[in-house]
Amino acid sequence: MNRHIIFKHYWWIGLLLGAIATGLAYLFGGSDRIGLIGTSIAGTLGFYYFVQQQKLAETQLFHNLFSDFNARYDKLNGPLAQIAELTEHLSNSDRNLIVDYFNLCAEEYLFYTEGYIHRDVWRSWCRGMLWYLRRHPFRDVWHEEVKTESFYGLSLNAIEKGAA
Repeated sequence: MNRHIIFKHYWWIGLLLGAIATGLAYLFGGSDRIGLIGTSIAGTLGFYYFVQQQKLAETQLFHNLFSDFNARYDKLNGPLAQIAELTEHLSNSDRNLIVDYFNLCAEEYLFYTEGYIHRDVWRSWCRGMLWYLRRHPFRDVWHEEVKTESFYGLSLNAIEKGAA
């Protein structure tokens, strides 16, 4: 079961599982019925606490990732925009900057595929990647670099799908 489904519906899931556990404890608990009912209630409350803590931890992770990716992109943004306007030969430092950008995109893709980057954030990121990939120096470097399979499975198809 996808953890995002659990995060979205944990109140109902906990209530259902707690009710089932309490009902089973009541029906089949015998002389331990009260202790088992108490245990099922404690288990349900523990489930709620765990899910809330996990949700908080993942929200903090997302915030940290989001802030880090944006800060790193902000440092690349100006030089990337200048490269996008180049009509002459691409220098090695410019090429390396493009590769750094693609590596940053691949990292974001990796965290997206693990479920730590929100779909809307990934969509915006993909649209930005497509903007660059439609430009000559970026497209050429992409076609060379993607052959190395060093982008955690990030492909043009994955970018186009993410942008849709």
